[in-house]
Amino acid sequence: MKEQNKEDLVMKQILKRFGAGMLVIILLAGVVFGPGSSTTVAAAKKDKTKPNVVLYLNKTGYTRGNVYIQVQAKDKSGIKSILIKKGKISKSNARYWKKASNITKAKKKKVTSNATYSVKVTDKAGNVTIKRITVTNIDKKKPTVKLSQSVVSGGVLISVSASDASGIKSVKWIKGAISDASSAKFNQAYNITKVRKFTVTQNGYYTVQAVDRVGNKSVAQIYVVAKQALYDMEEYYRNETYHKKATTVKDSLERSYTNALLVSTEVDGESELTYFLNGLYQYIEGDIACADSKTEDAVMQIYADDQLVYTSETITATQEYKHFKVDIGNARFIKIKITDVYMGWFEEYILGNCYLYN
Repeated sequence: MKEQNKEDLVMKQILKRFGAGMLVIILLAGVVFGPGSSTTVAAAKKDKTKPNVVLYLNKTGYTRGNVYIQVQAKDKSGIKSILIKKGKISKSNARYWKKASNITKAKKKKVTSNATYSVKVTDKAGNVTIKRITVTNIDKKKPTVKLSQSVVSGGVLISVSASDASGIKSVKWIKGAISDASSAKFNQAYNITKVRKFTVTQNGYYTVQAVDRVGNKSVAQIYVVAKQALYDMEEYYRNETYHKKATTVKDSLERSYTNALLVSTEVDGESELTYFLNGLYQYIEGDIACADSKTEDAVMQIYADDQLVYTSETITATQEYKHFKVDIGNARFIKIKITDVYMGWFEEYILGNCYLYN
């Protein structure tokens, strides 16, 4: 009431000194009583329009750093407050807005993680606009790198799977176990960004480095035992009538093999495969199975430099393949002998998944 009497007194003084015309101009400009006066408040109450609000980020591309959510707000009666809170918050969630950050002056907010943020803008007439913006371009995570290996002709193929939100910029590999993703050694590494695979022939650790488009780095290691497929080797002496190579074949129980050897017994019910290894390998590993449901039982033996080092269990058409892993002691020669227990002729057996390694 006292505030209203004060305003009335000022109006009378203006009217007496300057006349009615000047009073109207001053009232329209709102320069006498200020934003809190009853005259200004009355004008604000006539504003029924919500504030016009635009939200945007200071950075649109991926970044390893933080970003700012910036607010542009306009309204006829003026802006009273701007609040921002992480999450999808509606106008009615008053208890959440009480914990919101007030950015009325700054009109921007630094955020450090991807999320949806809600902004509440209130004008001086009490109209409210709620806007949301989703931040997705902050990438502070290292790329995900997975390695796998498979035996191929000529060595071991290492395949690389690398992924990241911002995308992969480069993929490199180097021999050895390197735990520091920023090591200078990667300056001399092999770049496989496009192919993402490489073949090696030596045992040991190999390290792959992946770098994403904003510079985050990660590494992964894999230990390789370089294997030589028996399928890819030439026999010291080969009888093509009884020893054949098959790119794909199935055994008596319909199990499939790739790049396998088909070995048939000769007239005496035996068949021998001899290889010159020159002492390069310590182990031979593989599977032996019957090629057909009618194939007769057999036994396989392995000789290293003429010394018997392995005898299998009986190989039967009605049973699973027999797996073997044999230490051949870096022999110069090995001989694989298959004997049909019934001395059958042209009984066929599959020697599959067979590799030499150290």
